[in-house]
Amino acid sequence: MLAALTVLLVVPLFRFDGALREGDIAPTTFEAVRDAQFESIALTEAARQEAAAAVEEVAFPVDSGIRDEQAQRLDRYLSQVRAIIARTDLTTQQKIDQIGEIAAPSPVASAGRFALQAMDLASFEAFQQRTVAALTQLMSAPIRPEVLGTAIDEYLARPENSPATSVELTAMKEILRAFVVANFQVDVTATEAKRADAVAAVQPVVRTIAKGQVIVIEGQPIAAQDIEALRATGVIDDGIDVYGVAGGAIIAVGFGLLLGAYAYLFQPFEAPARRRMAVVTFGIVAVLLGTRIMLPILTPDTDNNFYAFALPVAAAAMIAASFADLSFAALVALVVGLFAAFVGGTAPQIAGTSYVGSLQSLELGMAYAAGGLAGAAVLHRADRLSRYAFSAVAVALATGAVMLVFWLVGAQRANIDLAWIGLAATLHGAGAALLAVGVFIMLSVVFGVTTRLQLLELAQSDHPLLRRLQDEAPGTYHHSMLVGALAERAAAQIGADALVVRVGAYYHDIGKLMMPGYYVENMLDGSPSPHDELPPNESAAIIRAHVTNGIDLAKRYRLPAVIRDFIPQHHGTRLVTFFYRRASQKGGAPEPADYRYVGPRPQTKEAAIVMLADSCEAIVRARNDDGAPTIDQLIDGVLAERLAEGQLDECDITMREMQAVAASFKSTLRAVYHPRVQYPEPTTDEIAALARGETPVSTSRP
Repeated sequence: MLAALTVLLVVPLFRFDGALREGDIAPTTFEAVRDAQFESIALTEAARQEAAAAVEEVAFPVDSGIRDEQAQRLDRYLSQVRAIIARTDLTTQQKIDQIGEIAAPSPVASAGRFALQAMDLASFEAFQQRTVAALTQLMSAPIRPEVLGTAIDEYLARPENSPATSVELTAMKEILRAFVVANFQVDVTATEAKRADAVAAVQPVVRTIAKGQVIVIEGQPIAAQDIEALRATGVIDDGIDVYGVAGGAIIAVGFGLLLGAYAYLFQPFEAPARRRMAVVTFGIVAVLLGTRIMLPILTPDTDNNFYAFALPVAAAAMIAASFADLSFAALVALVVGLFAAFVGGTAPQIAGTSYVGSLQSLELGMAYAAGGLAGAAVLHRADRLSRYAFSAVAVALATGAVMLVFWLVGAQRANIDLAWIGLAATLHGAGAALLAVGVFIMLSVVFGVTTRLQLLELAQSDHPLLRRLQDEAPGTYHHSMLVGALAERAAAQIGADALVVRVGAYYHDIGKLMMPGYYVENMLDGSPSPHDELPPNESAAIIRAHVTNGIDLAKRYRLPAVIRDFIPQHHGTRLVTFFYRRASQKGGAPEPADYRYVGPRPQTKEAAIVMLADSCEAIVRARNDDGAPTIDQLIDGVLAERLAEGQLDECDITMREMQAVAASFKSTLRAVYHPRVQYPEPTTDEIAALARGETPVSTSRP
């Protein structure tokens, strides 16, 4: 699955994935990779649009009715003006005011009204005829609204149309402005046909670009014709690259197979292995996907800002360290670091834009790998969130160290680069730690994987189940605590998961909460046993029930599966020996199945350790010092009996490890159950001091 997902990240099915678009700012100066001569669709289209825009709109023929109506209105207007001018009883201002009151399509400006009243009657009649003729001539041709004033000015500017005096010129200009109206109506069909002819006449624009020619300069906006030129000259290649597909597929498949083969051969995942593998796979793919998206944006790094080194690639190895062995996490750190550098070299798919210099890809891969190794080493079997803070520091230091080495051997370096290196390394460490802890907490819940932090919470004495065990079955509680301490130390001796062993031991007997008084460790000395009144088979059923009851309680209290498994496996498929033998002593042939635990047998070395610790602690506690075998003999007997019964056949514990476990048990139990000094009777002086209420001599043991 990992190989299939990573193939999609590195196989360049499309050599250009849109990293450059029209309007973008060129990240670097692009030069032609090869000679090219091609038809520029963008420039040809621009030329056609320019030709079409240059074609003026075609107008319908002028409507003579509108022209004649305006000429008649103008003639009537001037006739009324002539009547006002002829009056001798009006002052100049009164004439101007009355002329302004005559209806017109648009008001005549005051300058025009003043010029009209200033004419004498002899010249006004000729002026009236010339003005009406000017309007008729102007409106005989199409006039657009936006050029109405310009058309009038151009008409009057011609010598043959200009009046003799400035007064008449002013009057005619203002009257024409008031009475001449736009009469342009677009003939859409004719216009489109004319523009189509103009577009068809444009020849395709052919560009010739030589190899090495600059196409676009860094910092300039990229135009459509630049994208065309980049494609035509090989800087951008849109086609499917068969060789690129093959190379990317080989790298991705090899990456997946390497990790898969290691996981299969060395089994670095604890139970539940499939879900832990799923979490790690998700983390690796998420990190690589983020790298695939961000590296084309962050490269090339021509300004030495080292943004690419800030990507939290180390998080993949840190996630692996949280859910698998350290050796597997180290492999993930190396493989993901190199793979991310490969992604960075192929993802942009634009010649000259991935890395600056031949060493940058090596530097990036080594920095990612070093950060991952450091983070994984600190996080392996982390049992506190503070370890993630330490891992952030470790990742930052390792990443910064690699970057510093390459900065020292680089040809071009500046002191300001050290600040950018420190910032990038710090961001890498902080980002990787945050991503790793987020995946650790969130995905462990989604995939049902028990984390060490959850185990530590279960180990707290204030957990509801442990609190109940302490209150309702104190003997079982203290037995479980002692088994936990005994098993934890032994697990540490053979490299098993000591935390899982301790927590599993704490909860292995929680089923006894249902009937605590029927178990010997909860019975008071001298009190009769409730089993004295029961037949052996019923007593055995009660004892066996603590397994099924324990599983029910574990599910009710949502204990994780890795802890629930200790409940049935710590007895395996053994007989309830005490009652089986009692039934045999009473005669008859008891059915072993009625006295046998349902199992299964221990499936892991952790469960095997708890089984052995449980039996050894119980048998050593029950021994009678007078003439009893030594602790060492009892422990050896328990281990030999479990081997003979085949209870350890389904787990991966070895004989060498069992010897180490036995040695640890012996050391711990000898310390717990060592012989005590027998105290002599109190002296006469002590008895007298007590009678007087005085403090007796200290009785602390030697």
